[in-house]
Amino acid sequence: MTARKRPIGLNHRQIKTKSFFLWFIKGLISSPRKSDCMEKLSVYIFTLFLTATSLAQPTDKIGQLISAENYFAATAKEKGTKQAFLFVSDENTIVYRPGPVLAQEFYKKTKEDRGLLSWEPVFAKISKSGDWGFTTGPYTYKSNDISTNIAYGQYLSVWKKNDKDIWKLVLDLGIPHKKPLLSPKLVFNNPLNERFMHQYSDIRLKQREELVLSTDQLYSTVLNADFNIASDEFIAENSRLLFPGNEPIIGKNSIKLFWEKQNVRFNSKPLRANRSFSGELAYTSGDATIEQNGVKKLYHYVRIWEVQNEFKWNILIEVYTEVE
Repeated sequence: MTARKRPIGLNHRQIKTKSFFLWFIKGLISSPRKSDCMEKLSVYIFTLFLTATSLAQPTDKIGQLISAENYFAATAKEKGTKQAFLFVSDENTIVYRPGPVLAQEFYKKTKEDRGLLSWEPVFAKISKSGDWGFTTGPYTYKSNDISTNIAYGQYLSVWKKNDKDIWKLVLDLGIPHKKPLLSPKLVFNNPLNERFMHQYSDIRLKQREELVLSTDQLYSTVLNADFNIASDEFIAENSRLLFPGNEPIIGKNSIKLFWEKQNVRFNSKPLRANRSFSGELAYTSGDATIEQNGVKKLYHYVRIWEVQNEFKWNILIEVYTEVE
C-alpha cells in the first residue's frame, strides 16, 4: 500500500493561531495597564476556543460520497452498466459476479447489458479522514423499458479516494430478494469529529489492515463456537445483515433472531481487508460455510467494521452471497 502523501508541519490554521499568539505576547509585554492585559487575555482565550471548536466540527463529507454514488447510478442509466462500472473502477476494484473478480478485467470482456439497472443509497457512512466510505441500498433490474418482470435486491459498495482526490469503487456486491414491503429510511452519517492519528508509514498501514483481519478471524472462531457470544461482542446495535432472499435485517436483536430461526452453524475464513486512512472504518472479505440441518452451503462474505465504544471493532454490515 502506498502511504498518502501529506505535508508535514503546521497547517494554515495552526500558523494563524501561532501568529495571533505572538501578537498577543508582544502586546501584553508592551501594555502599561493591567486592564489592557486582562482584556487581551480574554480575547485570546475566546479566539482559541473558537479555533478549537472549528477544528473539531466535521464538515458535510457524506454528501460527497452520496454524490459519487448517485453519479455512478446516473451514468449506468445513460451509458449502460458496463461503461458505468469501468468509469468508477480502477485496477484494484473488486466486483462479485458471483465470486470476487477484478472489475476492469471482467467488464472489458463482457458485452454491454441492455437491461436497466437502477439503485439508490439509503445507508452510508464516511471516515473521519474523508477518503473511505460505503453505501448500501435497494436496486432493481429489468430487461427493458416496457418489461414488467422486475428483479429486486440490495447492494453494498465500498469507495475510496485515489491520489487525485477522486472517488473510486473498491468493492461492489449485491443480494437478491422479493419485492420490498416497506420503504427504507435514509441514514447518512458524517463522522462525529475529524480527530484521528495520522499514520504515514507503509509498514504501519499494513499492520493496521492485518489487525482488522485478525479481528475478523477472532469473530469467525467465536461464531463457530457460540453464536450468542459472537453477536454480543462483535455486532453493532445498528448493524445490518444482507442475506440472499431476504430484505435487509436491521438491528442486533433482529439479526440474532433471524439466525436463531435458521438454526445454522458458521465457519468463515477472512482473505482480504481494506481500511480507511483514519483507521476507524474497514472491510474484510472471505469465504464461509453455513450448515443448516446437516446441509452445507458455500458463501462469499463481506463485513464492514467500525471502531466503536471502548475502541472495540464492531460489524456495521454483513453480506453473504452464494457460491455458484
